[in-house]
Formats: sequence, structure tokens, C-alpha cells
Amino acid sequence: MHFSQLNSPPNRCGQCGCGLHWGWLRLAAWRGGLGRATRMWLRTWAWAMLVMLALACGTLAQAAEAAEAAPLPAAPGLRFKVAVDAPEPLQALLVRHLNIQRFHDLPDLDQAELRRLANQVPADVRSLLGTQGYFSPTVQTRLQAPAAQVDGPSQPPDTAQPAGVWTVHITVQPGPVSVVGNVLVAFTGEQDTAETPDVSQLTARERVRSQWPLVTGEPFSQAAWDSAKTNALRTLSTDTFPNARLVGSLADVDTDTHSVNLAVELDTGPAFQLGPIQIEGLKLTDPTWIENMVRVGGAVPGQPYRLQDLQTAQQRLAQSGYFESVFVYVDPDSPPQAAPIRVQVREARRGRLLLGVGASTDNGHRLSAEHVWNRVPGLDMRALSKLTLERDHQNLETEWRTPIDVKGWQWLTRLQAERLDVNQSFTGSQQIKLGKVQETEHLNRGYFVQYDRALTDSLLLRQTNTVQANESVSVNYAWSRRQFDSMPLPSRGHGLAAEVGVGTTLGSERQPYVRGKVRWQGLLPLDGLRQWLPDLPSATPAPVSPAASSASQSRLGRLAMRAEGGAIVSKQQAPVPDSQRFWAGGDQSVRGYGLHEVGIAQADGSVRPGRLMAAGSLEWQRPLFSNNQPTAWETTVFVDAGAVADQVSTLKARVGVGAGMRFNSPAGPLQFDLAYGLATKKFRLHLSVGFAF
Repeated sequence: MHFSQLNSPPNRCGQCGCGLHWGWLRLAAWRGGLGRATRMWLRTWAWAMLVMLALACGTLAQAAEAAEAAPLPAAPGLRFKVAVDAPEPLQALLVRHLNIQRFHDLPDLDQAELRRLANQVPADVRSLLGTQGYFSPTVQTRLQAPAAQVDGPSQPPDTAQPAGVWTVHITVQPGPVSVVGNVLVAFTGEQDTAETPDVSQLTARERVRSQWPLVTGEPFSQAAWDSAKTNALRTLSTDTFPNARLVGSLADVDTDTHSVNLAVELDTGPAFQLGPIQIEGLKLTDPTWIENMVRVGGAVPGQPYRLQDLQTAQQRLAQSGYFESVFVYVDPDSPPQAAPIRVQVREARRGRLLLGVGASTDNGHRLSAEHVWNRVPGLDMRALSKLTLERDHQNLETEWRTPIDVKGWQWLTRLQAERLDVNQSFTGSQQIKLGKVQETEHLNRGYFVQYDRALTDSLLLRQTNTVQANESVSVNYAWSRRQFDSMPLPSRGHGLAAEVGVGTTLGSERQPYVRGKVRWQGLLPLDGLRQWLPDLPSATPAPVSPAASSASQSRLGRLAMRAEGGAIVSKQQAPVPDSQRFWAGGDQSVRGYGLHEVGIAQADGSVRPGRLMAAGSLEWQRPLFSNNQPTAWETTVFVDAGAVADQVSTLKARVGVGAGMRFNSPAGPLQFDLAYGLATKKFRLHLSVGFAF
């Protein structure tokens, strides 16, 4: 078989330059001749091969063009490290925030780019140090090549370097820290033109000036400066002037005197007065009751605007149980002379049933059922009934309350039946309470008449045939005051509660008695001790700014202290019910001992309550830090002590020591404590949730 080409001039492929000649192919017949079918088959095969070769040439051409256009694989970039020589804590600040640190993993970094980055380091250092009040630093940089790449005697390596790793040496002398010089806090606003400014206006402005943290002579820092302006604006906007704004501010640095003169101008805007109460969303609840609740919270029409009062009113409404959602606010666009108090509510269902499952280290597993009836048919009262079933404790109670009046008082009726089975003894008690209570943000008080009945059963009482129920009736007054910085996660503050009652036992032998109980709890941040003990040693370096000072001092944590005592004054033989006497021990009392384990020990191993009780606790709480910021976790070490007796001479303290963890959740602190009872010589785990006083 013979192939011959058409007589056209041979041309190479224009795409890839291969030796393929384009033209029409002509198939010559065998000299001896071939069949027509055979010739057709050969011609078709030849055309198919030409098409396939053409496609292959196009693909090769495209690949060649892409190869020419694509960049060559980049050579591995230079590796480098940064060595900062500066006083602490400035060194940590620079190592973390220098801009050059962002280029460690740059794939195509070369020597020229590295030198350019090193030349920018001094400006970056001065900018960072300026935020801490250092405006006259001396900065030196030196670029050190790897040992195998040192070029010339001008850059001898100080030490042997890892292969291929450059070093950027930065030496910083921060110089003196600048202090605050003159401070000017100016106000503008409508109140400046008033002939007789309201006292509340003067109070708001003066409070800004009195609380200004950057005083003359104090170290200057950008963080403290920003915080001071923010707090000043917040003070005005949350008290009397909701439309306050920052007009301008200036921090003038004098490098000769190493001082910073500060000036800030605040436009207070108009002073707001609270206007009428406007309620939205009511269907079943009496609006008068809501108005009383808002007034008791402090949001009183005609009084100056204070955000805290609105928040307190909103909280009281939310905690009342009548509403699923509550929002109390003042529209900033309202007329400032009488801005309406807007109350938006969504009412809860008239009645609901809640079921719960839980556990405690005091009483083991817990099952509970709670029924709420917001509006008892036929009565203008709210009923709350609860059943609690625990391993050693069962309780059934119901409480009925009337809506509060304009002064915050409401009538209260409570019925309770309780069973306690601990320490080889059983106590069953019933209680009826009727009185009037007032509950505000910081102050609770109430007076009530109370009936108590209790029956205690134990092996010893059975053997002596002294198992009997004791009854009493008493008139009581209760008072408590709380002054904590926040709830439910306080960090400082204190609370004091007291209760006194005068009563008489019932039955065949009536004996009068007086019962009193007092409880105190306080939280003391240890950084406050520096004001009284300036020489107090510290494990942390000296801070360089007020912001850093606050952060370092907070590492000291706080002391949590608690003290309580109770006494019953009566004749020794007076049959005061056990429910009126005192116990100690448990999660909220003396840790290291079980619930009601601290009492008067009996011959059969049971424990009885006593007429006298004293208990106290000292706890050191310290926050855990991450990246120089406090976390939600805290550590604690503590010592608890408590004693119960019938006579002062027989009081003997039971002591428990231990350590634990705290997690500050939205519901309050979750407490995990491991305590050791010195009297029992046993460890005990204590778990509890929340903070209450």
C-alpha cells in the first residue's frame, strides 16, 4: 500500500510546530488494484487519524502557553525571629503586637523585604509605647544573618544561629513615663443657660468630675484615657442626660516635661424628667399594680431620669412571675420635660406547672413540682405551691401574696409541712405564717405572726418515752439590707440580716421565749488593701499604667467572709419546737460536714438542734487569667467553723478546711468545693449554684 500527498507545499503545524503536514491525502490504489470497499475504509481511517492529531496539537499548544505564562515555583522565603530587649511588661507588649511578627510565614520573603520591615520597627515600637505613656523611647534595631550567610565583618553573628534563620534584634530604652498634667473637663448643654440649674444636673456633672480617674501626676496610658472618656459619657447618659455626647477631646503631649495635658468637652443635652407611665400589652393584670411596681423600683414621674431606676423596675416586674417578657424604657426623642415611662409587657399564662429533677451533696437526688397561679379565681392574689422530694428531706409549701401597694408592701400567707430525716433522727414540722412584707432592691423587711409545731423522733427519745410534739406561736420582725455591686455575681459589697421574735410555747406547759438571729456576709477585694497598706508585697511586677495596675491588682482576688449567730432566751425546760432551734453544717454553712450534722450529739448517735448557734467562714477567691484577662473560672481556699449548744459553756467549734473552684455562669456562681472535717476526719464534696442573701 502506498500513501502519497497532494502537491501542496509542506507547512508545519501552526500551533505546536510538530512535523505534521496539512493537506488533502490521496490514497493510491495498488498497482494490482484494490476493492472499492477496501479503499473507502482506508480513506476513512486516514481522516480519523488526522482529526486526532489536530486535537492533540491544540492541547499541546495550550499547555505550552500556560507553562510560559505561569510563574516559576517561588523559592522558600527567609525565616526570621524577633528578639526584644526591653523592661517588663513592655517586652511582652512588643513581642505580641509588633507589626513585623505578622510576616513570619511570608512565602516569598527575601533579604531586601526583611531589611525594609526591620527599618519600620522603630516607628512601630514608638507607636506601641505611646499607648503606655512612653513618648521619648530610644530604639535600636540590628539584623543578624544566619551563621552560614554572614556577609562581611559588618554583621558578625553574636551566637550560632539555626541554619537559615535570621534574627531581628530590638533594643528599647523606654525613657520616663509621661504623667497627666493639666486636666480640663468642660460641659455644654441647655442646663448651662438655666438661671437656677436643677440639683440633679449639678450632681451628674460633679460626679463626672469627682470620678475622673486621670488626675495630675498619675501615669498616662491610652487605655486609661479612652476608659475615662467612656465612663464620663456613660455617667451622664445613664443619669439625667440620656442624649449626652462627646464633642471633642485632646491629649497634648509635652516631651520636654514628660507630661500630657488633657481636655475633654461633653455636650450633656437637655436634662430629662420622667413623665407619665404608659403600659402596653395588658389583658388581665391590673395596671395600677404595675404602676406601683414601677414606682417602688424608683422610676417615679416627676423625678430626674436615671437608667438604674428603670432597670430596677424592669427587674421587679420580670421577677414577679406575672409576665413572660418586660421592657421598661424612655424614648430619647421624647419631650425632656416629661418623658413618658414606656412599659411593654407580655403576660404569662394564668397558671403553669413546672417539674424538676436535680441533686445536691446535702440531700442527694431531688424531684420537685411547682405550680403557679398568677391570679387566683375570686381573689386578687398570686399562689405559689411547691413539692420537693429529696433523700433526707421532703417539703410541701404554699405561699399566697397580694399585689404590692404604692409603698411596696404586700400581704403574705405561707403554709409549710416539712420532714427531715438525718443523723439517726426524724423531725416532722408544720408552720403557718401570716404577715406583711416589703421587698426593694437593697432592703427587705417584714412583720408576721407564726405558728410552729414539730415532732422529733429518735431511738433515745423512744427509750426515754419523751417523743412528743411541741408547739409555739410568736410575733416576729425581719430585716435585711444588701449592698453588693452586682447580682447574681457580686465581687464586692456586704449584706446584713436580722430577725427577732417573741413567743410562747403551747400545750400544758406554756413558757415565753425570745428568739434572735443575725447574719452578715461581705466581699472585700484585696486590691483595696493597697490604699491602707502601700507596702503590701506583690508577686506581680510594678504596673506601667493605671489600666495595667488594675489588671495586676485584681489577680490578688477577694476575701469572702461570713458570720452568723442565733440564740433562744427562755427557761431551760421550755419546750420550744425543734423547727425554731438551730443547726449548722452543709453546703451553705460549715463545709466538711453534712446538712444539720453540727448540733448536740446524743447517746444514740443522733444530733439534736440547740438553743445557741455560731458559725463563720473565711474564703480567699482568686480569678484565673488567660492572655492577661480574667476568665469565668476562680479558685478558692477556705476555712469554716460552727458550733451548736444549749449553753455558752458547752459551745465547741467544728472546723472544716478545703479548696474549690468557681464558674461564674449567668445563673450565678457554680461552686465545687472539697472540704475536710477536722472532727470527722473525712473529706466531703459540696456542690451548689447561685448567690443569695
